Amino acid sequence: MLPWLLWPALLARPSLGQQNFTRGQKFQIILLGTPDTSKMPIAPTDAPVWDVDLFDTDASSIKALQAAGKIVICYFSAGTVEDWRDDAKDFPAADVGKVLPEWPDEKWIRVGSQKIRDIMAKRIKTAGDKGCDAIDPDNTDGYQNDNGLNLKDTDAISYVQWMQQEAAKYNMDIGLKNSIDIIDRVSTIVDFAVNEQCAQLGECDRYTTFLATNKPVFHIEYPAPLNTSAARSTLCTGPGTTGMSTVLKNLALDGPTVYCDGSQVDTPTKGGTSPPRPSPSSRPPNPPRPTSTPSRPTSTPPRPTSNPPRPSTTLRPSSTQRPSSTRASSARPTSTPGNPGNPGGGCKSKHWDQCGGQNWNGCTVCESPYTCKGVSPPYYYQCL
Repeated sequence: MLPWLLWPALLARPSLGQQNFTRGQKFQIILLGTPDTSKMPIAPTDAPVWDVDLFDTDASSIKALQAAGKIVICYFSAGTVEDWRDDAKDFPAADVGKVLPEWPDEKWIRVGSQKIRDIMAKRIKTAGDKGCDAIDPDNTDGYQNDNGLNLKDTDAISYVQWMQQEAAKYNMDIGLKNSIDIIDRVSTIVDFAVNEQCAQLGECDRYTTFLATNKPVFHIEYPAPLNTSAARSTLCTGPGTTGMSTVLKNLALDGPTVYCDGSQVDTPTKGGTSPPRPSPSSRPPNPPRPTSTPSRPTSTPPRPTSNPPRPSTTLRPSSTQRPSSTRASSARPTSTPGNPGNPGGGCKSKHWDQCGGQNWNGCTVCESPYTCKGVSPPYYYQCL
């Protein structure tokens, strides 16, 4: 009987860290600077989970948070090369793809390459050496973008599986960042999910099955302006948001935070060696999903039929300083009215408005100083 009783244990995923990730956990995320643990206890004192930058946050700060009972997740980009990182020179040119739109210092990478995985294995080891409880590897959704490497969703799944095994070597858990199209296929090996803007995009209900497993979805929205009134909006109450761990943040992902119960905090932060994050004008919202799958020319790299390519995910550093007074709206502005009898003629689209694409009959000219650029050509163009 004993061997029969052991079968469930042998088939189960090996236990990783001792973190208790559960649905609905309150969290904080700080990626611009680091939490100033010299001022402990720091707000929000009742958030058991903290997501911080792997490179900027030192081991002593991680230990201080853990001493206060916090679970510490360490963020890094796993799907791009950032040219300001110390290891940027190690990325082989043959495994580097196209520049991310609006982030000239960052390019997609071939996640199946052994050399790329060797680099990421070192990053994961760094997280383990610093004492991180879990990792938050960003940009696993290159397959949804014009990456120049012909990446597919199966590449992302294989990559997440590999990173989970690497993290397990250091007793760390792992989450899935965005990459919503593969969540159901990796749900058994990830311990949490991190999502940006699913309420704005009307996609939060795609996490229903994942939430039903009692795993948390750490959900971030970017209202403008950031204030407590946003907690009464659909960013907190929209379809599929029930049970999510939602925070409302500035695009910079700095200290100020509003929670859906109407509470707000401004977590004290310090320094950080990364360049400032990009200005809001550099981060267009995701294009709307097409109602039907358009025909594609044979020269276009394969993409999932359910989605057009998306912009990159969590805001990452660039060399452009973020203006303190300018914020992006969570809803795209409406276009300046033109001649209703001549769609697209005489009217001008505002910043972030659609300005072209397949079956588009609206404005095709952008207000100055913006120009109409292909976000997902030939299907979707936007004023940027």
